[in-house]
Amino acid sequence: MNQQSVSQANKVILILVAAIGLYLVSLANYLLFHSLAELFSVMIGTTMFVITWNAREYTKDQFDFLAFISVAYLFVALLDVLHTLSYTGMNVFTDYNFHANQVWVAARFLESLSLLTGFLLLKKRLKINLVLVFLIYSGITLAISLAIFVFHIFPVCYIDGPGQTTFKIVSEFLIVGILLVNMILLNRSRQEFDPTVTWNLNGSLLAAIGSELCFTLYLSNYDGVNLVGHYLKIVSFYFLSRAVVYTSIQKPYATIFRRLMENESALEQASLTDELTGLYNRRAALSFLGKILNQIRHSGGKVTICFIDIDGLKRTNDTLGHLAGDDLLLTVGQLLSHSIREADYACRMGGDEFLLILPQTQLDDALNLLQRIDQRLEHINQSGEKPFPVGFSRGLAYADQARLAADGPEQVMDLILEEADNRMYEDKMAKRLYRLNQA
Repeated sequence: MNQQSVSQANKVILILVAAIGLYLVSLANYLLFHSLAELFSVMIGTTMFVITWNAREYTKDQFDFLAFISVAYLFVALLDVLHTLSYTGMNVFTDYNFHANQVWVAARFLESLSLLTGFLLLKKRLKINLVLVFLIYSGITLAISLAIFVFHIFPVCYIDGPGQTTFKIVSEFLIVGILLVNMILLNRSRQEFDPTVTWNLNGSLLAAIGSELCFTLYLSNYDGVNLVGHYLKIVSFYFLSRAVVYTSIQKPYATIFRRLMENESALEQASLTDELTGLYNRRAALSFLGKILNQIRHSGGKVTICFIDIDGLKRTNDTLGHLAGDDLLLTVGQLLSHSIREADYACRMGGDEFLLILPQTQLDDALNLLQRIDQRLEHINQSGEKPFPVGFSRGLAYADQARLAADGPEQVMDLILEEADNRMYEDKMAKRLYRLNQA
């Protein structure tokens, strides 16, 4: 069993132990069980707020949604604290018997409507001022508390004997409806979320719906359905906390490490790339050629290289300026890179010198490639699109396993580079003699 499987098994065992422990506590003292269950949600709501508030700089659109609802859940947690303190048997608020269920309904409305508002804000991609959100929720929570604890104008939800009032049952079904709408909006907007976050939010909403349905069926604040409802509430907050922790802690660190790797890769790529032409530079060319020769020595194969020197770069610089000279270099670089195969390498060795590395290529095939390049050169020159002639001299060299059997890769690399350079020089001299004879 691998480490991940062990970790998952340990997590399942821990959850089962906690669930069984809470059940045993409920048998011994239901009031204690209720307090522990509610304090769990209070702890999660508060922790969510602290995490997202401090991690808000590291996330973008997706975090804005979770940051918004995390502020909301802080105040949901405050209402759950009041619900816990006013629960039957706590004897904290003795002047009125209806507080606990009223605060419960208010907290669940605040929770479900906050999620709905968050999804709508996400869809509209509005910027969220968390300080303003905090102040708004402070006012809403204060108004709810005054309506319940001071002015006693919030509708009664539960009466000893008759049980739940019509308002309470209708409210629970209305909350379930809002949560179902939230699930629809979540899955319609799933492209905005990481799959892990979507999965956990769906789990949280599904458990919350189950919890609310339980609280439409219970007959007493201490019966088994009430117990199951609180279990499902714990599950709902657990999944929600996983979404927040993943988005605000795990994912930002993963993003940071990924960016570091990307930056390292970009720096490595830059060290192997010619800045002007975008081709591989001399360092990369020698590295690639050395690896190819070493592979040929051990596994067989062949390689042809072509050393290239641009004709008339100095003349172009002197007559048209260095910008035109750079354009000539860039034109040749693009011509070479567009003419070779994906397995080949086009490199700028420095100045006006280029190198083509053609793995698994015979000399005849390399000559055919140069003929196609010459045709493209002729087209460029005849079109008049450049104010300077585009041309270059070239020299080929070839190596295979038989040649590498006598000399090592380093020696063969020096030899074929010298051969290709000498043949390029011969080609350049032949062109000069031809022009002199024509003159």
